[in-house]
Amino acid sequence: MLLAVCLAWPLAAGETASSIGAELRQISLDPEACYRVRDLTLEKEDLRIYFTDGHLIFTRPIAGQRIAALYSGSGPGDDAEVLLRPPDRSERAGLAAATGSPNLNEHFHSAILVFTDGTAEALLKQIEAGEQKKDAETGLLLAGRMNEAIRNLSASFQVRLVLDLLTRDPSRGVFFSTVAGRQLGNFDLLYDPTLPEEIVAGQVSSNDSAAFRVWTSFQGRKRRRARTPEAADVVMENYRIEAELRPDLTLSVVTRLTAKARQRVSGALSFELAPAMDVVAARIDGQPAEVFRRESMRANLIGNRVNDPFLLVLPAPMEAGSSHEIEFVHSGKVIRPAGNNVYYVGARTNWYPSRGYHFTTYDLTFKVPKELRVVATGDIAEERVEGEWRIARRRSTSPVRLAGFNIGEYEGVELTRAGFQVQVFANRAVETALQAAPRTMILPPVWPARSTVPRPGQIVMAPSGQPPNPVARLNELAAEIASALEWMAAQFGPPPLKTLTVSPIPGNFGQGFPGLLYLSTISYLDEKERPAALQTARHYTFFSEILHAHETAHQWWGNLVISESYHDDWLTEALANYSALLVLERKKGAKALETSLEEYRDALRAPLPELKVDQKPPDPQGFEVNALELKQPEASQAQRKARTLESAGPITWGMRLHVETGPDPWRAITYDKGSWILHMLRRRMGDARFLAMLGELRKRYAYRGLTTEAFRELAAEFSPPGLPDADLENFFDNWVYSTGIPTIEVSSKVSGKAPAVQLAVTVKQSGVDDDFGVDLPVEIRFPGAAKPLVKWIRTGPEPATFTLKLKAAPAKVELAPGAGVLAVRK
Repeated sequence: MLLAVCLAWPLAAGETASSIGAELRQISLDPEACYRVRDLTLEKEDLRIYFTDGHLIFTRPIAGQRIAALYSGSGPGDDAEVLLRPPDRSERAGLAAATGSPNLNEHFHSAILVFTDGTAEALLKQIEAGEQKKDAETGLLLAGRMNEAIRNLSASFQVRLVLDLLTRDPSRGVFFSTVAGRQLGNFDLLYDPTLPEEIVAGQVSSNDSAAFRVWTSFQGRKRRRARTPEAADVVMENYRIEAELRPDLTLSVVTRLTAKARQRVSGALSFELAPAMDVVAARIDGQPAEVFRRESMRANLIGNRVNDPFLLVLPAPMEAGSSHEIEFVHSGKVIRPAGNNVYYVGARTNWYPSRGYHFTTYDLTFKVPKELRVVATGDIAEERVEGEWRIARRRSTSPVRLAGFNIGEYEGVELTRAGFQVQVFANRAVETALQAAPRTMILPPVWPARSTVPRPGQIVMAPSGQPPNPVARLNELAAEIASALEWMAAQFGPPPLKTLTVSPIPGNFGQGFPGLLYLSTISYLDEKERPAALQTARHYTFFSEILHAHETAHQWWGNLVISESYHDDWLTEALANYSALLVLERKKGAKALETSLEEYRDALRAPLPELKVDQKPPDPQGFEVNALELKQPEASQAQRKARTLESAGPITWGMRLHVETGPDPWRAITYDKGSWILHMLRRRMGDARFLAMLGELRKRYAYRGLTTEAFRELAAEFSPPGLPDADLENFFDNWVYSTGIPTIEVSSKVSGKAPAVQLAVTVKQSGVDDDFGVDLPVEIRFPGAAKPLVKWIRTGPEPATFTLKLKAAPAKVELAPGAGVLAVRK
């Protein structure tokens, strides 16, 4: 039997990314490549798929390759199976929460496969060796029913497929399958060697805003054993960006950069850009280059991307060690009016083409209408007015990972502290959404002359007084930010840039870029000018005390010390938030910090919204109704046990915890629990050691990626000698890699008289799994003594007790004082 295996065929003469994309949009199943198969196996490291019996039909070749197939097991006795075992406890817990089992072992009756990694060749070799029979008649039936589904799914990976078909490198090709399981319904499997974690299993959630729910995601065996991150093939450096803002708010941009190839690259390079920005033209070393851009919905969902991918087709390979100049011309409306001459920059991280975030330099020039001012990452190089235009240029004197900008009719102040320049700008008015609404008034009845019957009172709309003034608090806010910057620089070392520019943004959030902060307009307002719903003590603390300090701290945590992967993103957010709490503590005392931590604990214990699942059994026809339709399994026991936001998953799951509607577990766990983790480490170390650790963290990991394990090792270095759990492995196992907020009850009993006093202390723990156990200090204070006696005790499923012989009766016995443990105390 002769099989057409065309993996290594060269591209046809004149074939372009656009022509390949056009072929993909017309992809169809090939009845002449339909086989009755038995005992075929696909293995992608930890992922195994077995086609025991059924039909397998391939698509017609695209650019010389078969890049998709359909498995159908509709006949009696037909069956296929997928096996997947995550390598660690955290990922097995995630899979169990979604499916009810820590390992995936699911039989399925149909599947669509998309691949550029040699899967077609591997399967066809097995078919040839086993002398499987062709079945063109069944192929015609399957093609008639499933061609549309194949096209829809292929379109969801269109940019990636075109990239792989251009580069012709199976070792970096992708394998994807959407499977109609017999118990779990439809779910997705992905093996992609270009991702930091090659193996992903999960499910598309079909609701008002589609999202992908990751069940498990991890590195394959080879990379786990190698323990080395995948090196970038090409790094983008030396960004030079010229942007012009037209009166209609269209931003026209020319982005120039230097591409340095670390290995030989051919075919195309992938970039990302805001969906609102169109790439008009591109050049490589002065020569026009093709740009290919199409929507890739499924790939974006699985990758949790907000940017659109596009391809820059290389006219010739880039050799290892070579440098090339790339130029993009792009434009779009990424700025929108918020009313009252206030503007909202929507594409803050993706307004220019990027290819991953690497430390490099930026030279930014903006041309805007003269009544506007633009602020951006970097130090001021020049600013001038020419006719009706204002031209501003900013340059980063040190490498940064990304560059942002903001724009408005600003007034500003400037301060210098400890050699650093702080510029704070405010809009002259607030956005429409924050304008005080007119008050509804009912005027008293009017008694007309010569009448004993009053006219009804009139309902009128009266002005509510002076509109909120964001400029009034400008000097106060600038002084607070400068003070926070100065203190942090003294503790952590210098920030990456000497100029910190602060500007307002509509909304209730903030963002910290290198040298540029976005602060909610609410932070600029006096508390009485804020919306009534935000005039609470907690909102005051957030908008007036925490937000600006948190974003300032990102100059170190997130812009200088970066996270290695999404598993480690919690570190930069938690470090920034706890740094803000330290500033709050310096200003208002320990009680203010502990009050915030108590609020964080209560937020973590808020109810987790119940998962809405479809209790219907899977459609026996599988993908015939809708190849992308979601069918969710019945809620598992693990899901039913999840009652609080904190129980949604460990902090290392990062954005996998995020939900679009209702209370967001990601936000609560990352910011609130992350701050608690750092506070508990501080209480364990003591203030001096803790601050010394933060200083060493900045020194050791500046311009480097920080992992959670590296942070544990560093924290262990600064832990006082003689404490239990010296390597902090138990601490991290319970608080970082797992979930649980215990309820703790401590009791003490004193017997005997001085000098033969006996103290018995018992700690009871509940509300967590039996394997949850942490070391906690018990402080025993005596009258007149400056320092307490400290005894450590480990909690567990059974009450923990210790006894001490003392010379005098204690004045106070306290477990983990100073908010030393994230727990509910009885």
